[in-house]
Amino acid sequence: MLLRGRVVGECNHFQRRMTEHAEVFKNAVGRAFRPGTINLEVDHEIAIKEDCRIKGEEIGEPEDFILERCLIGGRDGYRIRPWNPENGRGGHGDNILEISCFEEIPGVEMGTEFELELFTDDAGA
Repeated sequence: MLLRGRVVGECNHFQRRMTEHAEVFKNAVGRAFRPGTINLEVDHEIAIKEDCRIKGEEIGEPEDFILERCLIGGRDGYRIRPWNPENGRGGHGDNILEISCFEEIPGVEMGTEFELELFTDDAGA
């Protein structure tokens, strides 16, 4: 599924998590992430398709992290969705997609649009 998203504000929680627990994130996907995420707002909710998961207890967090492989601007990355096992919520929801990559993505500024490819047939939540 191809879509476009607009860069919106960030909280920097993933930069800290990915720096302090780099090995856990690397073990989950097989490569080291560039710490942090790009938050893309899309025009509708998109349910995440789980490719792998980091259990919250592995990194001292109360919620799990579901990861879905994607491409952003033609570069490999993962959508990361915080998920609370008790209520199914977490993070920004399913219309703000948190994307992490293995390399720096040039031109990331508030309001910039990026093309994102998710490898799922499900177009909505």
